Amino acid sequence: MRKIGIIGLGHVGRMLANQLVMNGKADELVLIDKNDQLAVAVQADLNDAQTVLDTYTKIIIQDYAVLADADILVTAFGKSELLRQQPMAELETSYRQAKQVGQQIFKSDFSGILINLTNPNEAITAVLQQAVGLPQKQVIGIGTVIETARLHRAIAEGAQVATANVTGFVYGQHDGHQVFAWSTVHVNGQPLTAAINGHHLDQSQLKVKANLSNWYTLSGLGYNVSAVTAWTLRIMTAIFADEQLALPVAIYQPQYATYISFPALIGRQGIGNLLLLNLYPLEREEIKSAAETIKHQIESLKNIKGES
Repeated sequence: MRKIGIIGLGHVGRMLANQLVMNGKADELVLIDKNDQLAVAVQADLNDAQTVLDTYTKIIIQDYAVLADADILVTAFGKSELLRQQPMAELETSYRQAKQVGQQIFKSDFSGILINLTNPNEAITAVLQQAVGLPQKQVIGIGTVIETARLHRAIAEGAQVATANVTGFVYGQHDGHQVFAWSTVHVNGQPLTAAINGHHLDQSQLKVKANLSNWYTLSGLGYNVSAVTAWTLRIMTAIFADEQLALPVAIYQPQYATYISFPALIGRQGIGNLLLLNLYPLEREEIKSAAETIKHQIESLKNIKGES
């Protein structure tokens, strides 16, 4: 039985719940939000929709205790509208919520895989891991999966190939200090320095194009929802199928002694082996710099009133 929990029923939480029910990807779905009326409304709306579906999902709301035997728990709380101010504007608000939610998860005896979508992603994933007390390999964040997908799309359009023909990773920080690891990028098996279908691709232009996609989304909607939902579902599939899928999620990387977006294999156990690729020296330095930024964010949280 596939049992999934979602904490936070904002734009992403609601769409994720919708997709899980509509596509029959969960046998039991636990929905939790600080707004009781919202949770009741989402449950009623989804149950109404199930009258026409050929699958059935049992939907439970506002009960942390039933998370004990859940396979996957997604945290999607926070104030996405703060992203209009600056990428890290959510830090203090998300931190306070992560501490509260983390304590409730800890009390529930949840022992599955936690996927964090709340921003700033790497820092809050680290806070949640400490709060829930699960092994680090079982607590991951969405990381730079979306940034990597945007890069693949920019390269595919420039080279006039399918996105499936593009490989490579963005490291570092989601919506923050991103490290475009060009040494890892290949198109049709060729490095980016080669001519692809007669096209010589400029790295700086590709980076701008990839980042523009995020700018268009935030300036128009004020939040990201479709891509985050789609990739969260993809990660869930990899976990249930034990795929050992390589993605740059937010994980604890011992080399940098912090959570950071770094490519790793994802399967039933959560995080498996890390992909220790042969990066350019400058890329390694940039990843180290991103790690220091994340560490400073986490350290700054100790100064919040009421925290020791």
